[in-house]
Amino acid sequence: MAFHLRHNGKAVLALHAAHDEAAQARRVGAICGAGFLEQAMPIEVERNGLRLWGWVGLPTFSRSQADMQYFFVNGRAVRDKLVAHAVRQAYRDVLFNGRHPTFVLFLEVDPVAVDVNVHPTKHEVRFRDGRMVHDFLYGTLHRSLADVRPEDHLAQADPAQPQAARPGGAQAGSSARRVR
Repeated sequence: MAFHLRHNGKAVLALHAAHDEAAQARRVGAICGAGFLEQAMPIEVERNGLRLWGWVGLPTFSRSQADMQYFFVNGRAVRDKLVAHAVRQAYRDVLFNGRHPTFVLFLEVDPVAVDVNVHPTKHEVRFRDGRMVHDFLYGTLHRSLADVRPEDHLAQADPAQPQAARPGGAQAGSSARRVR
């Protein structure tokens, strides 16, 4: 689906349909800025009927306010206390106090397992098994963040340094990891 925003007759934002991963990343970059994509890692995990995919910002790309946090459940944008707690807990050991993580995450779950009619504006949801969803989100994000090595991102930040080969063919400086 494409999205075009006009204000006073001027195009403010034009997002073209995203049919592949590269197009999705371009859309995220258009909303969050190229800096976010440079300092985020893609994530995609499916387990126990839950699928989480999107981008999580590195701890070094934290914000002073929670203004770059986008979470979708089955395509619907939500602000949920259970989700917020799971994300905060996952970042707890890697963020300074008063800093907020950045993310664009999509959770896909069986529609029967989530109630979207909790709040009149539909911004809150209730999961049938909230503990399972919380543990899935926390565990997935915590493991992803634990795999981040500072030297990977220091090498990326200094293009003058040679890229050393890593076991498995990855380059030191390649920060994009697909977590499975």
